[in-house]
Amino acid sequence: MIVPAILTILLYFAAIALWLRLFAADAPSASRSERREIRAALRRSIPVICLFALVLGGLYAGVFTATELATAGAFGAFVVALLRGRLRGGAFWSVMEEAVQTSAFIYGLIFGALMFSFFVNVTGVPDIIVRAIADFDRAPVAVVVLLLAVYLALGCAMDSFGIMVITLPAAVPIILDLDYSLVWWGIVMVIETDLITPPFGINMFVLRSVAPDVPLTTVYQGVIPFVAADIVKLAFIVLFPVLSLWLPSTMFN
Repeated sequence: MIVPAILTILLYFAAIALWLRLFAADAPSASRSERREIRAALRRSIPVICLFALVLGGLYAGVFTATELATAGAFGAFVVALLRGRLRGGAFWSVMEEAVQTSAFIYGLIFGALMFSFFVNVTGVPDIIVRAIADFDRAPVAVVVLLLAVYLALGCAMDSFGIMVITLPAAVPIILDLDYSLVWWGIVMVIETDLITPPFGINMFVLRSVAPDVPLTTVYQGVIPFVAADIVKLAFIVLFPVLSLWLPSTMFN
């Protein structure tokens, strides 16, 4: 996932640069930083860089699983904040309170999304659509593009877990029949564009809870360049599978 992640960062940078070139007024005002300030900022970021290297190094070396990785990262961030003295006084309890509120809010969204996914699953519509794609007699790339279009459409109304549970039993045979790698398809599946796809992208509601003064319509407008960047990223990964398969191949060997 490192290569797709780097591609994501580059495309997000490009989306931001293009958006600000077209709508310069949307950028906040800023003054030019001096070299002294840049060096000071780099020194302050050393613990974060070390934490980043430790977590990714542990994942690549097989020390952490994906779930353990999140725990290790959260614990490392807590230790860094503690050593920096950012949790003194009532700061610790303030952070805990905010974490509980955000977690409760996210779980409420997840429960709602799962209930909605259940009712969509009862109708059988996703399975019918995927099986119809299986009968689509076109080039393999065209079939994959059509399948991803269905996934993007479902992502506007369902969470990623529900989509995978419903569609994978029918989608995996299609991918195998097209002679694509399941590792490649798994990487495509975890590129969770649906988290920022209006109107039910969970991350948009998380942002709304962090900045309650910002209207939800403004959040919707703000994610459009990044949704476009994600679609371009998916196109690259579909057209050039080596972008997602090269690093896993070095690990398996």
